[in-house]
Amino acid sequence: MTNLKRIREAAGLSQSKLAEASGVNVRMIQYYEQGVKDINSAAAATVNKLAQALNCTVEDLLETH
Repeated sequence: MTNLKRIREAAGLSQSKLAEASGVNVRMIQYYEQGVKDINSAAAATVNKLAQALNCTVEDLLETH
């Protein structure tokens, strides 16, 4: 499970609610959670918006491989 999915679920948010709160497209959230796209390669602004919506740090969302 990705950090994004774990933190989102712990916050009690659906993917669509996180998309609304962060302004990040729900499809991109799905891609990051499924590993289709690497969140570590995402634009800093995108990861920052997700972190703010989830009340966590950018570092919390990044994956350590």
